[in-house]
Amino acid sequence: MGFYKKIKVRNLDELESFATALSKCLKGDELILLKGDLGSGKTTFTRFLVSAIDREAGEYVNSPTFSVMNEYDTEKFRIYHIDLYRVKSFDLSDILGKGIVIVEWPEDRFEEIDIPQIVLSFEIKDYDEREITVYLKGADYIAECI
Repeated sequence: MGFYKKIKVRNLDELESFATALSKCLKGDELILLKGDLGSGKTTFTRFLVSAIDREAGEYVNSPTFSVMNEYDTEKFRIYHIDLYRVKSFDLSDILGKGIVIVEWPEDRFEEIDIPQIVLSFEIKDYDEREITVYLKGADYIAECI
């Protein structure tokens, strides 16, 4: 992968600020892969990111653990939010390039896909504190926002 950075967030306000900053560089065709343990902040980050793009759409963000995929129409572009915690395989081919695709629990399934990728690995450090490792693949333009 290309760009790599570790970011510490000490509370939800800082997580929201990180998501807001990241949202400013999104073009609308990225694959965002969210890794981390249960409760590490993947869905909360997604809610903050969608809210930064479209406040109203952000109100509807919830975990797609049981539905597997939620779609959010925003003022800028469509966002697909996928949770693969209980899913062994999932075909993204119909939605890639048609909006932002956010995948929780991606494992290493999508690394060979040739579209801009943002990989965020969440590590719990304390009750609200997280360390987020950011990898960018074909999305180095995101680095200027984070």
